[in-house]
Amino acid sequence: MFIAIEGIDGSGKSTVISRLRDRLVDRGFRVHVTSEPSQSPIGRLIRDWLLKQNANVAHPSVFALLFVADRVQHYYGEVKPMLDRGYLVISERYMESTLAYQGAMGLPMDWLIELHRFVPRPDLTIILDVPVNVAMSRLSSRRRLEVFEINRDFLERVRELLLRRALELNYPVINGERDVNAVVDEVFNIVIKHLGHRINP
Repeated sequence: MFIAIEGIDGSGKSTVISRLRDRLVDRGFRVHVTSEPSQSPIGRLIRDWLLKQNANVAHPSVFALLFVADRVQHYYGEVKPMLDRGYLVISERYMESTLAYQGAMGLPMDWLIELHRFVPRPDLTIILDVPVNVAMSRLSSRRRLEVFEINRDFLERVRELLLRRALELNYPVINGERDVNAVVDEVFNIVIKHLGHRINP
């Protein structure tokens, strides 16, 4: 099964995924954790250039095109091979990040969705949701902030789009403001329930 964990910057994705992986491994699952931007050359370009606060980017479409190019490479070069080997794959960020972040930059949603025609949707997408003021407080402890992490109004628009997509597509939305163990428990239970449905349809 392929799982994507989405949420605004500072929502706790990395911590939750790490603990979720440990819980699933304890249950006997083979788990592969990955993230976007990926470790591919395109992903490194994004991290080394596009996400820098002083990056001179001409148009929001540059973000969208590079993120989706990285996603195609990420899926076919890493995610699918691990799925084919029987691993449960968990990705920190996937297509909903592009739809929300680049949608918040003003790009048409229909076009952003069309860009994803060459990659499948995850089997399960989970949204970790926190108020933007909570996310900004968490981000303040980081040494370097990326371009998307410094603008409160922008993160509000991103959060709004993520929640709208969750409502439209029935994604589980988890309150990430709570104690991390409670968050992990809820995510773990959703994953186990979804796995049960896939095994016993």
